[in-house]
Amino acid sequence: MYFMPVIMGRDKFLDFLERADENKDGRISRDELRIALKAAGLRFTTVKAWLAMRKCDHNRNGVIEGDKEMASLLSYANEKWNVLVI
Repeated sequence: MYFMPVIMGRDKFLDFLERADENKDGRISRDELRIALKAAGLRFTTVKAWLAMRKCDHNRNGVIEGDKEMASLLSYANEKWNVLVI
């Protein structure tokens, strides 16, 4: 089964991630990411959030933080979640 990609601009995706940061600490935890993915209508969000953290959390501190990790998450979304960030 093929699903149409979700298309959004880079700024809109970064805004999406900013809204995912529920406690406003500037970092995105796995649970915050899971909740945001579910709100975006994606399926299997627990697994997707876990895999994204394994791939994008370079310093293994349990959160996505900083420009390098955010850019990695943006790239990961393009590649794995059928989200086309332009």
